[in-house]
Amino acid sequence: MRRTAWLWGAPVACILACNGGGGDDTEATDGTGSAGTMSSAPSTGNTPGTTTDDPPTTGGPTTPTTPTGTDGTSESSDTTPPVTTTDGTTGDPPDPNELGGPFRRGINIGVRNPKFNDPDGAWLAGQVGCNSIRVSLPERHLVTWGYEIEVADIAAYADMGLDHHIAFLTSPIPEHSTAPNGTPDWELPHWIPKNLYEPAVVNGAINPDNYWAEYVYKTVSTYKDHVDMWEIWNEPDWVADWNYTETWDTDPPTKEQLVRFGGSIFDYVRMLRVSKEAALLADPDAKIALGGIGYPNFLDALLRYTDNPDGGAATADFPETGAAYFDILNYHYYPLWTPGNSDAGADGFFASRDAFAAKMAAYGVPERPYNVTEVGAPKAALNGQPGGVEYARNFYIKVFARAQAEKFVGADWFILSDGDPGEPFGEMGLYQDIKDLGAKEDAKPSVTGVAARTLNSLLADSRADPPATAALGAPTDVRAYAFRLPDDRQAIVAWAYALGTDESAQAHFDLPTDRSFALHAWDSSQTGTSTPVAPEGGLLGLDLTASPVILVEQ
Repeated sequence: MRRTAWLWGAPVACILACNGGGGDDTEATDGTGSAGTMSSAPSTGNTPGTTTDDPPTTGGPTTPTTPTGTDGTSESSDTTPPVTTTDGTTGDPPDPNELGGPFRRGINIGVRNPKFNDPDGAWLAGQVGCNSIRVSLPERHLVTWGYEIEVADIAAYADMGLDHHIAFLTSPIPEHSTAPNGTPDWELPHWIPKNLYEPAVVNGAINPDNYWAEYVYKTVSTYKDHVDMWEIWNEPDWVADWNYTETWDTDPPTKEQLVRFGGSIFDYVRMLRVSKEAALLADPDAKIALGGIGYPNFLDALLRYTDNPDGGAATADFPETGAAYFDILNYHYYPLWTPGNSDAGADGFFASRDAFAAKMAAYGVPERPYNVTEVGAPKAALNGQPGGVEYARNFYIKVFARAQAEKFVGADWFILSDGDPGEPFGEMGLYQDIKDLGAKEDAKPSVTGVAARTLNSLLADSRADPPATAALGAPTDVRAYAFRLPDDRQAIVAWAYALGTDESAQAHFDLPTDRSFALHAWDSSQTGTSTPVAPEGGLLGLDLTASPVILVEQ
């Protein structure tokens, strides 16, 4: 596979997150986290991104004078919807087990070490318990090297136990792009394709005059055996100034505002429509995912406008709003702008979900399964933002355990390896910096990677068990979630809920059970130890801290 250098800009990262495919061409953003849900705080854009060939960014979104949202970049322009549970908005979304099996423990691989190929990165991901990858399959890469260029690599991932991927689609070739002549290659992911309003399908066949439709059709046809979901573009709602988003509850997001997409909201609805028609022609089981959005009011616009370029009005030719053209509500989240500890950060992850769910409910649109293709937390507190060794490892376990328990399809951690120190996105790796290593076997998991390996190995192939979770009856100062292992044993993830600003919470929990367990600390995958615990009188007494423990039935 072709490789490009790993780029880190200052003050914001331009990160190469080519994710197990399309190694020379992925989409870029500048490292600012996705939309948040705290009230009274504005948005600043989406998340660190994924473009090969991109130069380092020299700055990020305009920094607002008031605190930013819960997940690091944004807040919706209107008053944030009340935080409600999934069940409290529109009812349970479809069972994610129907979308490819067990919970996706995914990863953005990146290209930190140019000597390592994509299967090397996948091998490293598997060593910390990942079972899926966010794959990049841009048109420019596939046209340059042939549509089957990633087939052997993706088959190799499956042999390593990583499968059921999500792939994001972007970056038309220059001949198919609306980019002005002379636009450098690294900017092509910021311009929509030409001929997007040509019919996608004509007489039951893909229309080659619709360049995007033909690209989607060929890509889905080639990779459908290993890709379950198709992420359309990367962060289409990224903005350079959060003030633009203040109007989106009433006015359509414009081409001039959506600078990482290069089209209007009507064009994005059109892209979803074309993608769905083309993908379903190639694979009747294909699922279309939103492109890692950040702002709930961008979703609001998506749900109220059609793909009609004349104001998004419904007509015979443009009969449906964007709600008709996506199957997975996929967003991005970073807790960097959420003051507090790892529980505050994790709460922000789900508050973002709830804000999106509230928009769906407001339009009477059935709730969709959720996936998050970028989420991460730094092992160092930098630039006045939350972080730290305990913070990052606790955040990983809390987010991934809760996401599985609350029926997310999956989540993709950002990122596999640490980068250059001094910026939060350089401290999010599941491995210590692999840049100068000669062999993948020399890589050392970071503390977050150790926690990931512990959780992911103990819960491998497990299923969420909502009735068992409810039966735990966890008090308000405890979080506890139950899972069912493939052999029908129970597993429970539990911790003391931290209300303060640090990781020092403590709580006692009398867990009602007649089962005996092995209690695993966050680092048991490294220590190889666990503690046997057994109930007395139908109760298992647990003294918990902010560091989650995983109990596995014996």
